[in-house]
Amino acid sequence: MTDPRTDTLDQTAAPFRPLPVRLLVLAGPDLGKEFVLEQGTALVGSHADCSLQLTDGAVSRRHLSIELMGVRARVRDLSSKNGTRFQGAKVAVLDLPLGSVVELGATQLAVLPKVSATVTPRDSLGPLLGRSEVMRRLFSQLEQVGPTDASVLLHGETGTGKEACARTLHFLSERAKKPFVTFDCGAATGELVQATLFGHVKGAFTGAVKDSGGVVDAANGGTLMLDEVAALPLELQPLLLRVLESGSYQRVGDTKSRTSDFRLVATTQHDLPSRVKAGAFRADLYYRLSAIVLEVPSLKQRLEDVAPLAQSFARNQQADAVLSPSALAALSAWQWPGNVRELKNVVERILALGEEAVLPRPPDAGTGEDFHVARERALAAFERSYLEALLTRHQGSAAAAAREAGIARSYLYKMLEQHGVDPAKFRS
Repeated sequence: MTDPRTDTLDQTAAPFRPLPVRLLVLAGPDLGKEFVLEQGTALVGSHADCSLQLTDGAVSRRHLSIELMGVRARVRDLSSKNGTRFQGAKVAVLDLPLGSVVELGATQLAVLPKVSATVTPRDSLGPLLGRSEVMRRLFSQLEQVGPTDASVLLHGETGTGKEACARTLHFLSERAKKPFVTFDCGAATGELVQATLFGHVKGAFTGAVKDSGGVVDAANGGTLMLDEVAALPLELQPLLLRVLESGSYQRVGDTKSRTSDFRLVATTQHDLPSRVKAGAFRADLYYRLSAIVLEVPSLKQRLEDVAPLAQSFARNQQADAVLSPSALAALSAWQWPGNVRELKNVVERILALGEEAVLPRPPDAGTGEDFHVARERALAAFERSYLEALLTRHQGSAAAAAREAGIARSYLYKMLEQHGVDPAKFRS
């Protein structure tokens, strides 16, 4: 993976391939029911001969038809009794981007791209780099979903590159020339979160000295990435759901309804279904976000990518930088709890301090030491060296060291205790 802020995506590199459509019920009596349309046209209604048969009493026998149209689908109301609605307005015939949701009766029906598990031959995609099978499968999924308007949930550990995946989705879409806006759901609390998301008017709260738009307004026409959506306060989740369903929202302290047309990409490292069960996350919002979930693999799941990633990071820092084979071997032997972010930080320290200061010395092959013992000793030496370099850089601050490494502070303390490293010795 390279730096997504400086790398660009060649949109001509991945020619468009028509996609089959997945019809998924997001709300209503048939919640979770789905049908995959591979080609042609599908009928939706209460009659048994419909491709997707619904039990919603407000749905007509043959309510609507859906026809494949490339990255769009043509929705046609078949003179139904209660009509078909899109963002609150009744429609007769409408070509919708994949990812749209239509309403018929009490049913919300998502028209989504069907994502297959194919593996692409490419080893890079925009800011993403990887020759492992798990990454090449992810590249294929991003290529399939990117050209559509579908909301996507990116799930993976911290530091795996979820934002780079979100940017790739944006650059593959028709929204590529519009804004890509990010919002960290855990960065603020209470009223400030709502004001940052939706904006506020002058006098709405202490410190609101003028009208201000939020990230929802800034993302109009483009893509909004909600980083760590699991941290979004429960009381604000209905407001997010409303803007996803209707495109409408209100600024804090205002009664005027505004609209914004954006594509949502959410990220999380948490188990959202467990949070739904615990009452910490709304089920209806989860169903809306989880229609398409892409797993971003940890670096330990793709250790064959460590060497090319490290070389790429080195070249981004210094155009003529070349890491030695011994350095690449040592880096490839590490499990990388902080994932790609941690690898990038280590490469930067290698270039600044030299390999000897950061990496362990390779084991002496003439000692007759068992391979596994030698490997564990080398890894332990690397881990201790890495911790000491972190603490030196941050003058003994464990919190800052954990933040840079992209790992939990509790895990850092566990490693420090294991290796007998005292942060106090590094404080100036």
